[in-house]
Amino acid sequence: MKKYYVSLILLTIVLIVAAFCTLWFAQGVFQTIMPFIPLYFAVITGLQHYAVVKSFYKDPRTFVKNFLGLTVGTLFLHLVVICTWSLTHIPEARTFILAFCICYIAYLTFETIALILLIKQQRKQQK
Repeated sequence: MKKYYVSLILLTIVLIVAAFCTLWFAQGVFQTIMPFIPLYFAVITGLQHYAVVKSFYKDPRTFVKNFLGLTVGTLFLHLVVICTWSLTHIPEARTFILAFCICYIAYLTFETIALILLIKQQRKQQK
């Protein structure tokens, strides 16, 4: 679990640096909210991973149900955040949605790979 959180922090740092790079290299694209988007995803992904792994070790039979429930719940949370920000900050909505989607794909890929590796490791230990 410690290795996962170190990797999560490194991914977050890389995305925050990338957000700040838009400040210097893409004038007019940078928004003050952009560095906070990876922090938002790091917190949500970290909490989701903790809950899923805890569920996996507690009762592997309910893992799929809990994983899908948490995934749908976080997806709705993300949609609420996107809609709220886009409706309250209409001029910057396009850039925000693009940055949000890039972070969503990065963290979704990261979480999926981490869970696949966890399940493979657990299967090896059971054999």
